[in-house]
Amino acid sequence: MEQQGEQLWQGGSWEAGNPPVRSWRQEIAEARMRRKKKRTWHILRSVAILLLIALGITIVVLVAKAWLSGVNPMEKWGPEIPGQQDEQDWEYRDVMSDMEEPTIPRAATGTGVTVDLSEAAGQILTYQEIYEKTTNSVVSIEVKASDGYSTGSGIILTEDGYIVTNAHVVAGGEAVQVIFRNNHRLEASLVGFEPQEDLAVLKVEVSGLVPARFGDSDLLQVGDPVAALGDPLGYRATITDGIVSALDREVEVDDSTMTLIQTSTPINFGNSGGALLNQYGQVVGITTIKIISDDGTTEALGFAIPSQRVKFVVDRLIAGEEIRDAVIGIKVDTRPVPDGGILILAVTPGSDAAAQGIQPGDIILAVNGRAVRTLEDLNRGRINRDVGDTITLTILRSGERLDIAVQLIPAEES
Repeated sequence: MEQQGEQLWQGGSWEAGNPPVRSWRQEIAEARMRRKKKRTWHILRSVAILLLIALGITIVVLVAKAWLSGVNPMEKWGPEIPGQQDEQDWEYRDVMSDMEEPTIPRAATGTGVTVDLSEAAGQILTYQEIYEKTTNSVVSIEVKASDGYSTGSGIILTEDGYIVTNAHVVAGGEAVQVIFRNNHRLEASLVGFEPQEDLAVLKVEVSGLVPARFGDSDLLQVGDPVAALGDPLGYRATITDGIVSALDREVEVDDSTMTLIQTSTPINFGNSGGALLNQYGQVVGITTIKIISDDGTTEALGFAIPSQRVKFVVDRLIAGEEIRDAVIGIKVDTRPVPDGGILILAVTPGSDAAAQGIQPGDIILAVNGRAVRTLEDLNRGRINRDVGDTITLTILRSGERLDIAVQLIPAEES
């Protein structure tokens, strides 16, 4: 993190006494810890009853869905996957698990495949048109692990079987299957896995798929209509609608900070790894988390990884390269300057920023020609750049505007 300020936002008085807001991953982790604590008998009895009801509903839903699709639930995984269990032995676990790399076969890297981002073009589509245009490009992902069974979503990158999803969808998996819209199933191998970015790339041996079209998340504006397409709770090919609620939100997820798109589009368990679509049917984000509160009253707080960041990470995973967080080498005041810009508080010794003469007291007005009004604007200018890449800072110093080219450095050196 490059930002440093004397006034960090701590929330207002209206929040006093309210339950803390946190990610569903944190809630699951804490729920697991709470289960280890001693409970009184009447609480245990109540919890047991609720769990039995939930388990019964889950089994009924799974069996009903399998029956309607003509699939025998006892044969859901097929004979090619070892360790098949009876349905009553399955535990439906959330797609969040310990972020351990899946132990499935590895696929080749360095194939030259990249994510292409297109500008918004064509006419604005209705939600019905968006669904028809994109539904064959979003897949279901089923994972078997030592502690149970989980589902998530994925997006087709290429016609020959590259698929992107969240890392937490496949984390810890011992077998992963990709299910297409026509119910065809294929075993997946792993191209790349990056838990800090919550992204993974899978490969299935197939041809003739319908790749998704990826749009440029930098073109999004707050208030733009969007749709999420995925498999919430296993209900395949479900579309929900909403708007872009905010851009460049910094969210703490499992001890790392992610810069995400905030959306009011309903996102539920199983949506993870699915598509956030703009009004042209382009993928502008990959849905990853939702925020919930202890009392369950928090609503419409979903988040997606911007397509610009997806491209940066996925391109490197497919190339077999390390993902490095690149920074400018400065510390800034988190409070915007009244007349615009961000005030530099300190410069990292030995950084290229220091070598190029960047000084404390300089005010950053723009990055690569794009105006900087907030900390989020500043981060956007470097978030999709690699170590050694050059950006141009427009700074204000003693009333003079200067354009200074600066090479980015590894975050650990800042």
